[in-house]
Amino acid sequence: MTTEDLLALVQQATPLKRVSAHRGGEYHGACPFCGGTDRFRVQPERDFWACRQCGKSGDRIAFLVEIGRLNPAEAYEARHSTEASLSPPPAPALPETATPPTLTWQTRAWELVVQAQDALWSARGVRALAWLQRRGLTEANISRAGLGYQITDAWENRADWGLPPEADKADKPKPVWLPRGIVIPWFIGADLWRINIRRPAGDPKYIGPAGFGNALYNADQILPEKPVVLVEGELDTLSLEQTAGDLVVPAATGSVTGARRARWIATLAIAPLVLIAFDADQAGDEARQYWLKVLPNSQYWRPFWGDANAMHQGDSIREWVLAGLRHYRT
Repeated sequence: MTTEDLLALVQQATPLKRVSAHRGGEYHGACPFCGGTDRFRVQPERDFWACRQCGKSGDRIAFLVEIGRLNPAEAYEARHSTEASLSPPPAPALPETATPPTLTWQTRAWELVVQAQDALWSARGVRALAWLQRRGLTEANISRAGLGYQITDAWENRADWGLPPEADKADKPKPVWLPRGIVIPWFIGADLWRINIRRPAGDPKYIGPAGFGNALYNADQILPEKPVVLVEGELDTLSLEQTAGDLVVPAATGSVTGARRARWIATLAIAPLVLIAFDADQAGDEARQYWLKVLPNSQYWRPFWGDANAMHQGDSIREWVLAGLRHYRT
């Protein structure tokens, strides 16, 4: 695939203007899908496009799917034929063990989760609840997942979380930062392994209190008789569970390098099939190579654009899941 392929393809759908020469050049224009003015960007060198307004993104093949030039089966064949010629990735390092956080950490985390849940379903959480519903999540699903809302930024003493003292660059005590945002707890068994907070703005989008355990979101639901869809984010997991929970068990790593532990590899290995469906971007494409190497029961099933939650907001992801299951079962 040449650098000009994606640029020429997109310019057939919308005029683009070069705005940067960094990393092979970046081009902006109106989004051909939602019409957002100057919110659509293309990076031909990376084979990547995205809209900051409607959230759609992907590579050249994803764009062809989006404009109706390829159906799901044709998209898979096009991607598979391209990747078949690539050299295999190096063998991954031996995974470490996974352990839950300390009792002190979990005690404070439980307090935060309960407070956040109360806030989400109060008058103070109206906007946060509406944001989750705009992402396609039902109230029942939000409640079942134990989501909450941290109403304001807070900085807490590390000792309250059972963490050792640590200094910042100015040699001042470094607190535990709890930003304003959607609070997402990670329950596994009787333990609370992690809390992720989805911020309304800023980078990174997700922040969690230090000291959490490297876990696999929704790991408890994985069974020997049910396929798994492995994604990056918790909202992707909840979207899949809501629309296709009768077909698959969705699970999330929390990041492109998360859950790389022997315990979670063994958990995923009991499933009859694991569809690796990381975000449709360069980092996601690189990360799924690890799982394809360590899980003999895994196959690649890339989102058509963005991620599972982004697809859930625009199109039904149930058909996408069904297409993946049909393809690999036959």
